Amino acid sequence: MSQIQTERQLIRRRRGFTLLELIVVITIIGILTSIVVVSTRGAGPKARHTKVVADMKAIHDVAMMLYNSTGKWPETIDAMVNAKDENGQPAVASLEKFPKDPWLNEYQYSIENGEPVIKCLGSDAADGGDGEAKDFTYPDTEQ
Repeated sequence: MSQIQTERQLIRRRRGFTLLELIVVITIIGILTSIVVVSTRGAGPKARHTKVVADMKAIHDVAMMLYNSTGKWPETIDAMVNAKDENGQPAVASLEKFPKDPWLNEYQYSIENGEPVIKCLGSDAADGGDGEAKDFTYPDTEQ
């Protein structure tokens, strides 16, 4: 009978995890979580900057394509949303919807020196600023 009892004890021991094993696993999960949080801390501002640059480039590219097909620059961003040609057919290029920056403000569009210029005023929606409130211009005239 003692052999049967030791087999049952072994089976019982194999059924679950010990408290020590659970503590080790929870500690490892905690360490990995803290590493992920620290490494993704600056991802928000970088993602917003990337979205602004991509949106402004898309607006500029559509304006260039419309200029190449019609010979004149679109007057506003509205004119580029679902753009139509003179015959009412879909234009060579257009924007699906009116783009907004990550702070839900509208991009500014103008024609300066015969070229389209797109501007994002940043998080404060006002000229100037630093950090998240920094203004972006495409094409970048400061280079």
